[in-house]
Amino acid sequence: MGYSTQYLGRLDIAPRLNPEETVWLRAFQRTHRGLHPDDPYAVPMNPGAEAVGHPLVGESSPGVLIIPRGLHSFDWHPCTDGCCLQWKQVEKSNHATVELQYLIDHFLRPGAFAASDTRADFAPFTFDHTVSGTIAAERQDGWLYLIQARDNQLEEVTLVHGKGLW
Repeated sequence: MGYSTQYLGRLDIAPRLNPEETVWLRAFQRTHRGLHPDDPYAVPMNPGAEAVGHPLVGESSPGVLIIPRGLHSFDWHPCTDGCCLQWKQVEKSNHATVELQYLIDHFLRPGAFAASDTRADFAPFTFDHTVSGTIAAERQDGWLYLIQARDNQLEEVTLVHGKGLW
């Protein structure tokens, strides 16, 4: 038996994402990672496209962090205005800190991993964003914690320890 976590709040992005970054990152969130296990950026600029023509990026590629095993999709995406990262409210959502740090490290912060990727998809990306804010999280077993973002770094702060599942 697993558990679910509910999240309240958002993380602000400054400066705001441009429209191309917003569209690509929202499409990335919808792409099932299990279909592209070796390519961390396997989604074209056209979110409706079914075929992905990107060369695969292997585990040995320098500077590329492969999506952590066990994560098959992302439950976080930028809002349509590109001013924040928000939860898409799905069941069994339990990897917020890992997912959010991945998005920051790969696509948002200065020196992000995708900044060195030569694909045309990333030409409109500015890689100059800072993520900040606090999200409250309540796990089904009563665990209550905060996810705090400061200068693109995330930290979890436990408020109440859970009692375990029945």
